[in-house]
Amino acid sequence: MKVLFIFDDGIFSSFFVYDLQNKGTLWRIAPEIRLHNITLGELYVKNSIDDFLKYFSAAFSQSVTKYFILTKEEGLAAIKEAGLDTDGTLTITSEKDFTALKNGQKFLLGPQKLSLAEIDAYISYQIDDDRSFDVFSRQEDLIRFMKWKTVTPSLGAITQNLGTVKEHTKSNLGLRDMLKLGTGYLAKGNARMKKINVPAPGSYTVTGDFPYHLATVDWGQNIIQLHPDLRDE
Repeated sequence: MKVLFIFDDGIFSSFFVYDLQNKGTLWRIAPEIRLHNITLGELYVKNSIDDFLKYFSAAFSQSVTKYFILTKEEGLAAIKEAGLDTDGTLTITSEKDFTALKNGQKFLLGPQKLSLAEIDAYISYQIDDDRSFDVFSRQEDLIRFMKWKTVTPSLGAITQNLGTVKEHTKSNLGLRDMLKLGTGYLAKGNARMKKINVPAPGSYTVTGDFPYHLATVDWGQNIIQLHPDLRDE
């Protein structure tokens, strides 16, 4: 059973698909993918989650019936609630140098102390200076920060903490599925996980100069493909 994990930021929401049975693969799907005259992010904003799941499943020829939604605002609230350092910052390790589109800040490779506003810029969706989708990894850092609320060794503990989880998320997962998610994807980090970006590196073009936007996708170079009837080809 596949779960659609949505990092909700309006039309720039990112979409992660995780299989609760086959726990070794994660799809990371860009909101700028076009389904003819509408982007995936726009489709998400304009529809109920139930309708969006149907459209999403049809678009990528997969059956996805479960969802887990974390808004960026609630993710930041969870960080604040968990406790920042005494100076109001959180130490985050950047995997590379990049410029954040949201505030123009240059983040450098290595650990750095960030305020909540800087974390917001750090995880906001964008195509980076090097034309990569490394923002997915930065967003996953925040998503997995929620594991302190969800990852527990027992179903009983999940039951006890479920109310807290619901304060920050929306989901149609039952307790057992929540346990599978918590002890699978959220607990694993990068260990033994095959990450598949959609679109895949080398399969897409971007517009002009930075800030970049997704222009075209060669779906033949992608493992996860958009249905042929929905492609602009």
